[in-house]
Amino acid sequence: MIGIELPTLNTNDSSYTLVEWLVPDGSSIEGEEPLAVVETSKASEEIESTGPGILHVLVGGGQDCRPGQTIAYLFESAEERDSYRASAATPAAASASPGAELSITNAARELADRHGVSEAELRGLGRTVIRTADVEALVRQAAASAPASAERQLSKRQRTVGAVVIESMRTVPAAAAYAKVDVGQAEELARRLSERTGSFVSLPVLLIKAVARRHAAHPLMFAALTDEGAVRESERAHVGVTMDAGRGLYTPVVHDAAELSSDRIADLLTGFRSKAFRGTFQAAELAGANIMVAPHTTEGTVLATPIVFPGQTCVLSVGAVDDQVRLDAQGTPRTHRFVHLGLVYDHRVVNGRDAMALLKDVKEELEAPAALG
Repeated sequence: MIGIELPTLNTNDSSYTLVEWLVPDGSSIEGEEPLAVVETSKASEEIESTGPGILHVLVGGGQDCRPGQTIAYLFESAEERDSYRASAATPAAASASPGAELSITNAARELADRHGVSEAELRGLGRTVIRTADVEALVRQAAASAPASAERQLSKRQRTVGAVVIESMRTVPAAAAYAKVDVGQAEELARRLSERTGSFVSLPVLLIKAVARRHAAHPLMFAALTDEGAVRESERAHVGVTMDAGRGLYTPVVHDAAELSSDRIADLLTGFRSKAFRGTFQAAELAGANIMVAPHTTEGTVLATPIVFPGQTCVLSVGAVDDQVRLDAQGTPRTHRFVHLGLVYDHRVVNGRDAMALLKDVKEELEAPAALG
């Protein structure tokens, strides 16, 4: 008998949700293959078997589980499994009971978390599979009967975001600096690249590329503080990007961004946006960032001051583009396109001079963007 233990998938979570089993209980497993889908507050991850055997499920679909918990066993034979099931101490009976057979789709669970719909309410529907329409019906019923002052429960994902924010505010003495950047040429380059490649190249794409290209010149901006007197520098630029498609905040990572073309980065961001909307990130796609870019490009947004993620040194933000009229050398009024670029940094590692140096370099990259193509 071999136990299948749930690994640590997200250090910010103390529990996960086992969404579904990909193979039925009692199936014969030939070797290493995906067995179950587990959802953390930020991603969905497949759990693989550790070898061949007969699968015996301990945790049913839709149930909560914790890192290190044994969620199933692999038996050498059906006879060994039958013997185990016959034992009075087996916990399998609980997981095989009707109450443990509830299956909830990812979209339905996300909607339920967002509106505070409990699993007991979902089980009360008397269905074996819960879909989005089922949750929407419960939400409508609750809205019709609830008083105006009813509380709304935060989703598990939002509670995790809150925990990260609290940790950042508690541990990172942050300071900020801002620069005004003329992005007229950068926008024109983005347009040409989009037409040529068919990828959606945007200003945030060029910003990610510009930041990554400055990795060697500003190593402290990509470093991690190991204690109060030392930092661990990184070999390559892995740029995280904040993203919220209405289903919660995610921070997917463009790994080794300096080596990628702008259209390749654009394709990655397009895929990330789709996954942010569906909530289908894999854990590896959210791990490994050593610097962050936070686009705040909604029309009318001027400045943004995001948090520095614990374990990183700084985060850059970009606001919406603003048209401004300036006089050229001949006194003729010309319209220019500007954004405000912000840099929030851990003052234990980075000083104002270092911050302004990075801002200056990134500003120069965006205002003369030929190298970003």
